[in-house]
Amino acid sequence: MNSEANIILAGAMGSGKTSVGRIVAKRLGREFRDTDRMIEEITGLSIARIFSERSEAYFRNLEREVIAQIRYQKNLVVAVGGGSVIPKENRDNLAANGVIICLCATSDTLKKRLADQSGRPLLSGGDVESRIEQILAERKAIYDSLEWKIITDDLSLEEVADAVIEILDPVVRQ
Repeated sequence: MNSEANIILAGAMGSGKTSVGRIVAKRLGREFRDTDRMIEEITGLSIARIFSERSEAYFRNLEREVIAQIRYQKNLVVAVGGGSVIPKENRDNLAANGVIICLCATSDTLKKRLADQSGRPLLSGGDVESRIEQILAERKAIYDSLEWKIITDDLSLEEVADAVIEILDPVVRQ
């Protein structure tokens, strides 16, 4: 891995990927990208509308295409959608030119952070607490398989950003 490697922030919705990503990018003088925002820009639709008017499969295909493009870019800090690292192809593309760091939080923490679930299509139409627990259970093996993890439950955004940068220092010098 080199000093131009992308910094990829993965993890469940509500784990702090976008907020932390913006802080890390600013501190390191890098461009910040959020794959969900990239998809919204491409389609002109919100993620919630893509899910309701098209489908989750349509969204996942767009997500795969955006991630494939990121593989060939450098010096980015990228927040990826919570489910984007599930397909091996996406993980491989992200890891080809990046360090993937999983931001982790317990279901209790995520429930608090996602109390207002508007705009979160995977949480709509049911008991939010149950959906969060189900999503975490479904993704646990993949999230656990990622080499770098930061538990964000009791940390401020600034502290999580500090932890991300601390991980990167030795990794990008390899």
